[in-house]
Amino acid sequence: MRDVEWPKVNGRTYVLSVGKAATQMAASIHDRLPDDASGLIVTRQGYAQPGFTPDNFQIVEASHPVPDAAGADAAQTALAAADDLSENDLLLVLMSGGASALLPAPAEGLSLAEKQAVTQSLLHSGAPIGEMNIIRKHLSAIKGGRLAARAWPAATHMVAISDIPGDDIAMIGSGPTVADPSTCADALAIIDKYEITIPQAVRRQLDEGMLETPKADDPRMQQATADICARPADICAAAVKAVEALGYQAIMLGEALEGDALQLGEEHARLALQIKAEGRKAALISGGEATVTVRNRDGRGGRCTAYMLACALTLNDAPGIIGLAADSDGIDGSEDNAGAFLWPGIMASIGGEDAGRALLESDNSYLAFAQADGLLMTGPSGTNVNDLRILLIP
Repeated sequence: MRDVEWPKVNGRTYVLSVGKAATQMAASIHDRLPDDASGLIVTRQGYAQPGFTPDNFQIVEASHPVPDAAGADAAQTALAAADDLSENDLLLVLMSGGASALLPAPAEGLSLAEKQAVTQSLLHSGAPIGEMNIIRKHLSAIKGGRLAARAWPAATHMVAISDIPGDDIAMIGSGPTVADPSTCADALAIIDKYEITIPQAVRRQLDEGMLETPKADDPRMQQATADICARPADICAAAVKAVEALGYQAIMLGEALEGDALQLGEEHARLALQIKAEGRKAALISGGEATVTVRNRDGRGGRCTAYMLACALTLNDAPGIIGLAADSDGIDGSEDNAGAFLWPGIMASIGGEDAGRALLESDNSYLAFAQADGLLMTGPSGTNVNDLRILLIP
């Protein structure tokens, strides 16, 4: 993680750290904070760093990817703290992946239960993270710059670990302290595109622009600054260095790939077969965040296992080719695995091509790799710089 700085103030410093790396980020700067600093840490259940219990900091573990009451209460605590700051104070926000779900503050007219239903629909829709976060911003009382607006005239500074393809800082954690260029009209277009059900009263507010987010020219946003300390490109660069040290030619397919996970898996596997036919020793590397359109709501799997199973079916146990796909935070979707491996012979372990395709089509890619003992289990990693996918061709 890159060294970071933040504005120094004469008044109080309040720290809000949110995301799957929330306690780790807070711990990394804790000894650089003023002695009287206080704050709130909100992380995923089971993700709090053991032994880190600083004085004057409250630690909350909340639900992800669907928000819960613990996260909603924490959001109200954060808003109240922002309201209490003055012009000589600083709101220092540490942001990492998962923050959008972990800090829910439904907009006026929207209940937590309705926000949960919208989130579930978005997760199953196949919408990319950028489109999901545009909706989240406009249905929130804290996202899309609204937290900075509440803290004004205090200064705000956000330090973020990017899990967003393209590193758009306004999208990380849905940008609670960053001016939002998207509009209510943009949110409505995405809602209609994916046929997301929202309360009629909320739709009316979007239609009338009543849920518009603060823009860059808003006076309340003039003391809001932000910086990125780690990004998906970093994990891809580390992978390139590692495979080159092993004698492979590194072929970077993109550090911010989006799109359907199954299509990406098929495309990358076909490219691996072509490279093998050419007799080249190479490694196909990619980062980013693919999507899965969920058809079976009772299925088990995430975008990394779906990608890997699509790869495995296309490779059809081609000799020598091995690979992995994993989410850097240690959780692929909402399961307990980071991702999965593939190797020659894995299709037989899954039960053959027909069994593998049936599991893929029923959104049960997790079960396919569990059957083959091919799941990658890491537990919480303490960071989140999106997914990493590697195929090694000998």
